[in-house]
Amino acid sequence: MRIMGLDIGDKRVGVAVSDKLEITSLPLEVYKNDNKINQKIKSLVDKYDIKKIVVGLPYTLKGEIGTQAKKVISFVNNLKKGLSIGVDYIDERYTTKIPLRLSGKSAGDKKIDKFSAGIILSDYLIKRKRQIEDIKK
Repeated sequence: MRIMGLDIGDKRVGVAVSDKLEITSLPLEVYKNDNKINQKIKSLVDKYDIKKIVVGLPYTLKGEIGTQAKKVISFVNNLKKGLSIGVDYIDERYTTKIPLRLSGKSAGDKKIDKFSAGIILSDYLIKRKRQIEDIKK
């Protein structure tokens, strides 16, 4: 089973998936955020045998839930209606700036969204691994 990472924006949704051992993150796809997006995500959940979805939540710089974060939460609540898997949130501040800086591309380049999803998922996998290691100590 795998974990899926989502970077949800007003125009596009970036998608990444983990490997089967849930160690690495693979940027996968960018979809237009339209009325077909939920079905596209659900198809990927089935195709990749996804057991959990991790969504980047765009907190404000003060660490609060702002307008954009509320939009993401609403999107996820709608998506969860047709899924029987868990959804976790992770702070996504700066996840778009990192691939922009590394690639030299602009924020309008849709490839950036899948790399942002990859960073969101990678951060989650690292955090989870650290928590497991702490429990073992």
